[in-house]
Amino acid sequence: MRLSYVSPFSRSVHRRNAVHYAELAEAAGYDSVWVPEAFGSDAFTLLGLLAGKTNRMKLATGIVNVYSRSPALLAQSFATLDEISGGRAIIGLGTSGPIVVKNWHSQAFDKPMTRTREAVEIIQLALSGERVDYEGACFRLEGFRMLIRPIQDRIPIYLATLKTRAVRQTGEIADGWLPTHVSVRNIEASRAPLVAGANAAGRDPLEIDMAALTLVACSDDGETARALCREHLAYYIGGMGTFYHELMHGYGYGDVADSIQSAWRNGNRAGAADVIPRDVLDDLVVAGNRAECLAAIEARREAGISHLVVFPPHNVSPELFVKTIEAIA
Repeated sequence: MRLSYVSPFSRSVHRRNAVHYAELAEAAGYDSVWVPEAFGSDAFTLLGLLAGKTNRMKLATGIVNVYSRSPALLAQSFATLDEISGGRAIIGLGTSGPIVVKNWHSQAFDKPMTRTREAVEIIQLALSGERVDYEGACFRLEGFRMLIRPIQDRIPIYLATLKTRAVRQTGEIADGWLPTHVSVRNIEASRAPLVAGANAAGRDPLEIDMAALTLVACSDDGETARALCREHLAYYIGGMGTFYHELMHGYGYGDVADSIQSAWRNGNRAGAADVIPRDVLDDLVVAGNRAECLAAIEARREAGISHLVVFPPHNVSPELFVKTIEAIA
């Protein structure tokens, strides 16, 4: 199993420690670092810094959305990252959600699947060095050839998708899939649309890397780690729109998801976290002491996950994050 990690991004102390985390992870054998972007720090500035401080690890956006930047600008940014890193860039794209896209970026959240497909096609065309003449439902480009070429012949493109149709499209057009909050019990069902999309496009589904974004926290007592992951799950299911609430229903955890959402909407955030039972938590996250975390990772390997992307819970401390990435390396 390959291990990668998401660089913590919710607090300034983590950004100040980002180089330290990357140096530790690279020395420990991690495959790649994924830098998110929501409505705080941007991804490319930090990835540029990490490019100059690492030698081997791949550098990925995890993720940037296809609304706040044009596909042409995304191609320029990824080509630049690939050049300055010596060919280590990974493209991680998603749609984000209507709250961020409309209320923060002032863009209409329309045609998310069409926009994603067209963005992928334009980025690939621009990175190839060909003249970009493109007319689609969302974008029209004419007459330009990008002046910079990446080091890699093909920078891999990963899509962060949740809903069935979007996962199917991922199987049709992407090099990798970046699912989040992956359920061990539901891996086969979760991958089914990806497989169907790949088969429909005449592709081998096994060639599409499933990089499973998974909450991971490792503490000496175990309960500290589990509490952090419960809080993070409650925030996503209860406070981040409907996508993750619907995902839990798809896993068969509808009653739990409804209880989380109800408590969250009533202002009871602690109660929203407390209603997550241990068996559901263990199915969705890797949390506990070192032995428990290693056993949970082994269970995921046996279930067919070959690439685990360590996602630190939002309130993790720098000390606990370092302990986590070292403990499971």
